[in-house]
Amino acid sequence: MNYNIIHKEGNAFKILNEINIHMFKNKDESINQQVLGKYVHEWDADKVLQRDNKFLICKTIEEATIVE
Repeated sequence: MNYNIIHKEGNAFKILNEINIHMFKNKDESINQQVLGKYVHEWDADKVLQRDNKFLICKTIEEATIVE
C-alpha cells in the first residue's frame, strides 16, 4: 500500500513533498505565491494541498486508459 497518495475532489494525488507553511509566509503573514510556485515547479508538481500547518506538494495521478 502506498501511503504517499491522497484523494481529494474525486482525484488521486501523489505527495512528492511536505513542507511547513511558514517557509512561504511574508512579513504580513500572507503566502508568497511566487516563491511557492517556483518550489512547486522545481518538484515538477501540479497541485498544492494543505494539511494542518503544512503544504503538500503533489502530482496528479492520471486515470488509466484502456487500449484495445
